[in-house]
Amino acid sequence: MIEKFNIFANGDEVSARIVREVREKMRSAGAEYCEEEEEADLIFCIGGDGALLRLLRQYDFPQAPIVGINTGHLGFFQEIPVDGIDEFISMLQHGDYHIQENSALSADICTEGGLKKITAINEIVIRGEGERLMHLDMSIGENYISRFSGDGILICTPAGSTAYNYSLGGVIVDPEVNMLQVTPIAPVNNSAYRSFTSGIIVPTNKTIEILPAKDEDRFVVVIEDGRIVARDDVKKVTVRVAERKAKIVRFSNYNFWSKVKDKIL
Repeated sequence: MIEKFNIFANGDEVSARIVREVREKMRSAGAEYCEEEEEADLIFCIGGDGALLRLLRQYDFPQAPIVGINTGHLGFFQEIPVDGIDEFISMLQHGDYHIQENSALSADICTEGGLKKITAINEIVIRGEGERLMHLDMSIGENYISRFSGDGILICTPAGSTAYNYSLGGVIVDPEVNMLQVTPIAPVNNSAYRSFTSGIIVPTNKTIEILPAKDEDRFVVVIEDGRIVARDDVKKVTVRVAERKAKIVRFSNYNFWSKVKDKIL
């Protein structure tokens, strides 16, 4: 049984009510609430998928597993509906759950001002501002692949394959598959510019390097899980699989493809 738990929650009224309910029921089950996530055996994330992304940033991909209670909209990462708390606590007591470890992305962003390191669970996007055509040179490992012309490039994890990647025409990937996916954003492919127009699957032991092809292309935006983390004077972005993982609690009857069918398809 879990001895100590922490709660991360949205600030809306519904989430506040669920926080009180979780505290009461977990204490009745013999667990103690702790303010510091480093001391917790389990972290409840109350909200939608956006709340989980904020938790991962604020707690810096905690060692403790996370269980999500969905008070948001899609709730793809979240495991528990608001009326399923009692069932979940019973499963905790009987050990009827497992921990799903989701790979994350690590990126080094080299700019005129120095080096910035970021970590993302879904995707990292390199794109231009406004409607300007971007020209980006891409290498995988030690191999130069091509010059891309278009709006930008997205690199995602299997967990992120159902997010922005899927909207761009990328493929949905089971989280058990170890890979990265590179997806073009509005590629230009004509007699003047030759760009790859479909996704590229990359093994997890390779790095992906993106360089602005021309000086004017250095005015790019780098986006981590929907949040802008760098803009202007970007010299190089290097993306790899991160050492840290997002540990998500799943019921024993969890099925990724059933969730895809219910939430996305």
